[in-house]
Amino acid sequence: MITTVQLGGPVQSRPPFLFFGLGSCFVQNLAAPLDKINIPYQSNPLGTSFNPVSIAQQLEWLIQPEVTLNQIYLHHGVYHQLDAANKFQHIDKNRLDAFINDAQINALDHLNRSEHPVLIISFGTAHCWEMNGTIVNNCHKLPQDLFKRRLLELDEITEAWTSILTHVPKHWQIIFTVSPVKYTKVGLEENFISKSILRLSIKSLVEQYSNCFYFPSYEIITDELRDYSYFKDNGTHPNESAVEVVFERFRSFLNF
Repeated sequence: MITTVQLGGPVQSRPPFLFFGLGSCFVQNLAAPLDKINIPYQSNPLGTSFNPVSIAQQLEWLIQPEVTLNQIYLHHGVYHQLDAANKFQHIDKNRLDAFINDAQINALDHLNRSEHPVLIISFGTAHCWEMNGTIVNNCHKLPQDLFKRRLLELDEITEAWTSILTHVPKHWQIIFTVSPVKYTKVGLEENFISKSILRLSIKSLVEQYSNCFYFPSYEIITDELRDYSYFKDNGTHPNESAVEVVFERFRSFLNF
């Protein structure tokens, strides 16, 4: 017997609808279905991101002009912005800076088109990479001995997000979710520990902030749709059928 996951809500989002996503693959998967119903949407100006501390830093970079990303790292003649995805590297630092600035400008332009934007924040994993004690978003396939991988503490995540949420306009609505993608490279046990940390951190934030909500995409995929027919051949990523089911539940959650 399948137990239907309770959505909560519905969240009373206000038309005209405008959405903006940051984080893991879930926010990427919303692009096509939102486009089909003509809802403006943009996601991940710095590319797909997974750990919640880096995602918080990206949001801070977007809404606080004085905040800058970490220093660009030079390796074998190539400049890398490790706070962004792998594509943010170039042999010309000025070109890379311009690429990053354009991403920021385009994202802010999108957000400013609505008085009541809805942010979708998708946490992928509580595992992070550090370089010299600083959390980075992406390793850019640089030598592994430059980095240390560790599991974020619950307090680290909630502190990072509590700091940025004090600067988010109160009329913005923020929908948190946990990615259902299994991170099998760290092992299934570590994957489930990671997801638990993410879920608890979101629970804490939702309880503190009235404009924050939780959408259970993780629970829908792993419980309601736990049959592997809803996954791609790799067995870790939901397929198009699963995305369609989750999106319909998402529409009900947001009442649009």
